[in-house]
Parts: sequence; C-alpha cells; structure tokens
Amino acid sequence: MIRPRTGVWIAAGAWLACAAAASGQTSTRAHEAAGVQESDANRQRAAVSDSTETAATASAPTAPATATTASVPPVSSAGASDPWPLWPRAVLDEPLVTDRPDFTESTDAVPFGHFQLEMGYTFTYDRERDERSRSHTAPEFLLRAGLIEDLELRIGWEGYAFTEELFSVETRRGRQVAREDASQGAADLSLGFKRKFFEQDGLRPHFGAIVAMNVPSGSAGVSSGDVEPEVVLAWAYDLSDALSIAGNVGLAAASDEGERFLQTFASLSGAVALSDDVGAYVEYFGFYPNAEHADAAHSANGGLTYLIHDNLQLDLRAGFGLNEEADDFFAGIGFAWRW
Repeated sequence: MIRPRTGVWIAAGAWLACAAAASGQTSTRAHEAAGVQESDANRQRAAVSDSTETAATASAPTAPATATTASVPPVSSAGASDPWPLWPRAVLDEPLVTDRPDFTESTDAVPFGHFQLEMGYTFTYDRERDERSRSHTAPEFLLRAGLIEDLELRIGWEGYAFTEELFSVETRRGRQVAREDASQGAADLSLGFKRKFFEQDGLRPHFGAIVAMNVPSGSAGVSSGDVEPEVVLAWAYDLSDALSIAGNVGLAAASDEGERFLQTFASLSGAVALSDDVGAYVEYFGFYPNAEHADAAHSANGGLTYLIHDNLQLDLRAGFGLNEEADDFFAGIGFAWRW
C-alpha cells in the first residue's frame, strides 16, 4: 500500500520539476530577447550620436594647417635656413673688434662661422742725412676667419708698395746734384692663427696669442726671400666702459738681405670711446733691432675709428718716429668689414 502512494508523489514531483524547468527556460529566453533588444537600441543610439558628431564636425570651420607653422621662427644657427649648415655661426650681438689701425693686435678672435676683412692705405716719409724717401702701400689686406670659438685663421698681405727716393750725388767737379729713383713690388704673404685664452677676470687681463709666418711670395727687392715665423702675445685690460689699455710682445726670426736675425717688438696702446660710434687711441711701438746690424726703431702714433654699424668700421691714423732709425712720418686710412 505504501509503494503505490510513493510512486504518485514521485510522479507529481517529476511533473513539477519539468514544469519548473520549462518555466526557467522560457524566462531565460525572455531575458536574452530583452538583452538583444536593449543592445540593438544602444547601437541605434550610438549610430545617431556618431552621425550627429560627424555632422557637427563637418559643419565646424577648420583652421589652416600652416597657421602654426608660419608662427615658428626659422632656425638661424644650424637649421635648414642657414646657408652654412655644416658650419654653424655664432650670434653677432657685439660690435666688431679690429686689428687696425694701430700696431697693437687685439686679443679677440672673429666669432666662429664669420669672416672679417681689414684693408687700408699708408703713406710713409723718411729723411736721413741727404736722402729722402716716400712710399705708398696698399691694400694692407688681412682676412680673418672664425674657425671655432676663440680661434681664427689669418691671411695677410701688406700689399703693393711704390717707393720714391730722392738723394744727392757729387759730380766730378764736386757739385751736389739731386737724383731720383723709384721702385715698386709686392710684399710677402702671411699665414697664421689667433687664439684667445682668457677673458678679463679681476686683475687678470684679456689674453691671446698669434702664431704666424711670412711666406716668400713677394717681388724681388721687396720679399725677404725666406720664411719668417713669429709669435705675438697680446693682452688688454678694460679700465672702464669707455677706457682701456692694451699691448703686445713679440718675437720673430726675420731676414735682412739673406741674413737671419732675431727681432723682438713691443707696443703699448690706450683707447677711449668718445661716443657710441667714435673712438680714439694713442700708442707706442718699437722694433729691437729694426734690421740686422741696425739700431732699435721707436715710433708713436694716434688715430680715430668710426663705427658705421656693428659690422663696418672706418679708421684713420698718423704717427712719427721717436729716433733716427724710425720713419719720420706716416699716415693712413682704412676700413674693417665683418660678415
């Protein structure tokens, strides 16, 4: 009697389980269908939003692409706009410093990547006993090229000299007769380097050095006929914004009529800025000795400089000898141009 009742309850439980399972599957399908419908709706809203943004973007004005590029300044040191891309140039923010018109060489080198041309003309007059001479020399060429910071290459040529000599000779009858002789020719070429070692710091002055040599390339009678090396030590000291002093000490292995001799030379110069554009200087310089088997020559001179702009300067000078060995009078004009 128990077994039949148990079977009924088992059958009833089985039926309820099947109904619940069927109901669960139906509910799951409904949820899945609802989820699919929600995803479709989201996609439709996203599509509407994207189309709206695209339309807004298409209707909005667009800035030209070159506006930002045009506002960027060109590179001046080593960029594509630099005509010397393999040789970057220093920025020229100071007026040029020249090695003329005075005898004293400056301590500064030409800024790297730039050139400086210095040229001029000098008239010289000298009288010794009954002999007088006048000479004209030009173009006193000096090309300076800044190779790296504080180092320059120097190519110099004093130029072509034309000399007139007036002297007297005694005739057979004992009369003094004036004679005139003229000569001309090209001077030797000079090659060298200048290096600046120190800037002024306290009591220590600006300091630089020049190593150069004259190459026998001039005309006969004017050329020394031999290589003449020389070393120049240069210093300068700024006493104020407008006043400075400078000097050189040098040693050269010079030649005179085929004979080699050691020649020392020195200078001392004082300069003052009269205005932003005009400067003046006074100077002493000497050679010890002036030539083989000759005395020392001592000279003094002064001059003016006029700065047209930071890269162009004009100059003039005049001087006289302090002893018999030096030229009695000399004067000259010139210019310096940096680029």
